[in-house]
Amino acid sequence: MARRLTRRRFPATRFAVLTVSLLSLLVLGGCRGGPRPAATPTEPAPSERELSWTEVEERLQPATVLVRFQGPAGSSSVATGVAYAPGLVVTIVPPLEQGIPDTIEVVPSGSDQPLAARVRSASPCDGIAIVALDDPSGLRAAPLGHPGSVDIGVDVLVYGHSASDPDGTPVSAPAAIAGTVGDPKRAIQQIGVNVDLSGFAPGSLLADRHGAVLGLLLPTGLFLPAERLRELAVPLGEERGWLWLGIGVNEHRNPDRFGTEHGLVVLQVTPNGPAASAGVRPGMLLTALDGQTVDTFPQICEILRQHRQGDELALELRAVDLDSIATLETRIRLGEASDSTPTEVRREPRTRNSTPAISMTWTFEAPHELADWPTGTSALGTGEIRDGSYAITLTQPNSFGVFPPLVLAAGTDQRIAATVSLPEQAGAGLVVRSSQDADGARNLYLCAVVRVDGRLVATCSLALGGQSFVLLPPTPLTELDPATDPLTLELEARDTRLTFRVAGRTVLDEEDPMLGHGQVALWVESFGTVPVTVRFHEVQVELTPR
Repeated sequence: MARRLTRRRFPATRFAVLTVSLLSLLVLGGCRGGPRPAATPTEPAPSERELSWTEVEERLQPATVLVRFQGPAGSSSVATGVAYAPGLVVTIVPPLEQGIPDTIEVVPSGSDQPLAARVRSASPCDGIAIVALDDPSGLRAAPLGHPGSVDIGVDVLVYGHSASDPDGTPVSAPAAIAGTVGDPKRAIQQIGVNVDLSGFAPGSLLADRHGAVLGLLLPTGLFLPAERLRELAVPLGEERGWLWLGIGVNEHRNPDRFGTEHGLVVLQVTPNGPAASAGVRPGMLLTALDGQTVDTFPQICEILRQHRQGDELALELRAVDLDSIATLETRIRLGEASDSTPTEVRREPRTRNSTPAISMTWTFEAPHELADWPTGTSALGTGEIRDGSYAITLTQPNSFGVFPPLVLAAGTDQRIAATVSLPEQAGAGLVVRSSQDADGARNLYLCAVVRVDGRLVATCSLALGGQSFVLLPPTPLTELDPATDPLTLELEARDTRLTFRVAGRTVLDEEDPMLGHGQVALWVESFGTVPVTVRFHEVQVELTPR
């Protein structure tokens, strides 16, 4: 994925204030998943008894290796790997911005002599690489989880090479709580732990008291579970090479733009990578791969695992301009340059919305405006219109709410502006193109300003299927007097252009094709101190209905 993922859940109701904590983001495992099935003769088995952490480290050390990737143009990266079968190591796929690595070295723990190795299969889709060693003597394989286990328990150890000193001996850190976080629309089921993992190299091991590897650390800070690694070991254990397309894709909620609800939007294309050489560009919609329609990321991964590096695959794409949508075909060589040119198959006129724009303004002084916005009391806050403002009070720390104007339907091109009084330890923001999937997951663009410790900080994010992706990381508004009150906020979505302004200053202006329609709304959030009351003095909305 090309987005940076943040751990925020969005409310599923129209008027909702939710509390978010670390523990609510983890589905906690309180047991060890029942009896442990016996290992196969060639598969290492976990200990039958619980071990001390020193004993766990002693078991993991002979299986743990440092993997060095040397890439084009002098690029390099390191990762922790673990031997899981005779002569085979599993590790994390290195960054591929510069292309496929030229060489690879595997260094056993406690040694400074690299072993001859080659990548047998690498699947960036799944995030892992299988490395084969010419001489595996001296390495002892570690068990990858437990077949049939669901809960991973609450007593785990993180063990691997240090990110700052990878050539040193592996280091470890205990984690009191661990749990699984599953996203059914991704091929990777992930595990999270509540310790700082920034000091560990990617690929570091998550292990239990029985010396079993529960997962490998991903660059995102989460873990790829061992059960998933076991499943992937069979197709990737064969000589498949680099199953790399060189694109970042994501699902979309923008049928108005692409003329279809299906397909995956191309967000990034690696320069000089396979997709770039096949004429694929950011903003296109990938609708079919190897003759198969694709709607999800796991579908792409499954198709790629059936091929080998150098195989030529057909791609079907959609390219959108102001007036039309073109369907294109091209061919891509897996893991290699293809030097292909997209061919236009057909072109369709793009449907344009001719509905007149709607413009409304609220000053919160007229009696009829009482029915235009959500009001009332919930367990965590209240909303009321009084004294010429829409006052939203949050009574719980780290809670937030979405408040749409009840008299407006969904729209496509949208602009919402507000004048707001923002207290300390609170945030206020604007939402455009907010919608809800059948399963209750939210989709929306959100830009907000928070006032914390006497500073004003702006941030923007995209929620897609209930998961949040950063569009603008927290950015201090240094040119704005932090005592400014009230603040003027403005968020505009025109076709794929998203623009956020604070006090007339543009803090975000970029293209994003992911969302095409939905409602506008106000956003409030509390931090450490409660109660806090955010007051909106005036709100303006302009929208083109769907």
